[in-house]
Amino acid sequence: MGKRNIYKDIVCIAASCLLIMLAVHAGNFWMQQRKSYEVILQSQSELTEDVVKEIGKLEGVYGFVPNSSCNVNIRLQEYVLETTLIGVDVSSYPLKWKAAQEEICLANTPILFFGQESFVAFADNNGNNPGRSRIVEWIEKYQDLQLTVTGEDGRERSAKIGGIVEEPSSGIYMGQSQMAGLYGTAVQTTGGCAMIQGERNMQSAKEILSQAGFQVE
Repeated sequence: MGKRNIYKDIVCIAASCLLIMLAVHAGNFWMQQRKSYEVILQSQSELTEDVVKEIGKLEGVYGFVPNSSCNVNIRLQEYVLETTLIGVDVSSYPLKWKAAQEEICLANTPILFFGQESFVAFADNNGNNPGRSRIVEWIEKYQDLQLTVTGEDGRERSAKIGGIVEEPSSGIYMGQSQMAGLYGTAVQTTGGCAMIQGERNMQSAKEILSQAGFQVE
């Protein structure tokens, strides 16, 4: 009986392992190209119909949900934040909730939805931001917090927090229809959520939109 060629066995095993790795990589790549991604974008100026059409022409984009915005000043206890409030259709916009009230009475009381990282941007009269323990307390007791929101017209309104958003984590949101009713002509369509199929298409779209001046998440 001839000697078994151990080197040939090693080569065969290595080749088999390489084929398996390539197959797994190809499978993962195929899944990534079939997966849907959501890209949040904001512009410094109002989006025109033509701009929205151009976004829709990007490779892999199969949907675009617009959002609105207006500039406000929010006071929470001794802290103040000047920010852009984002108006969305809460039922369809891709918000990942950390916590939310089941029933919300709108009326004329602004109902805000805070990204969990947005509290850190508040500052007191000395420019100090709230500490981590204060922020944790706010998030835990968000339903009890009393806020005031001042629009560009200078009108101040008492407001409540209707929920905490886990993702996107940095924005402050309001229902689109309520925003239009409360702030009228100050509201502009400045961004939205693009639905994109395929990781490669998503990365390409993010690069193109960033180069075009959009803030992209």
